[in-house]
Amino acid sequence: MLKLIPITESLALLRSLGSFDNWRGAMMPDDPKCQTDVDKLVNPIDGKSAWEGEPPLWEEIISRRDKILEENHELIETKKSAYRKLGMTEKEIDVLMEF
Repeated sequence: MLKLIPITESLALLRSLGSFDNWRGAMMPDDPKCQTDVDKLVNPIDGKSAWEGEPPLWEEIISRRDKILEENHELIETKKSAYRKLGMTEKEIDVLMEF
C-alpha cells in the first residue's frame, strides 16, 4: 500500500526546482525566497550555477510548487474519501494513513 503523507512547502519547493530540465542541483541551507535567491544558487560539485542556462522565473517555480502541494492534498483526500465510503471512522482512517 502506498503511504500518502502531506508534504511540506519546503519539500514541494525542492521537487519544483528538480522538475526543471536545466536544474543541476544545489546545496541550500535555506529555501530560496525570491528570484535573486534562485539566480544565486550554486552547484556544490563544480561551484558554478545550479542552472544550465537561464534559471526559471520565480513565478514558474512557485506555480509548480503550488501544483505539487495541491496534487498531494487531492491524493490524500481521495484516499480518505474511499475509506469513508467503506464505513470507517476518522480515527480508523487516521491510523491507516500512518502506515
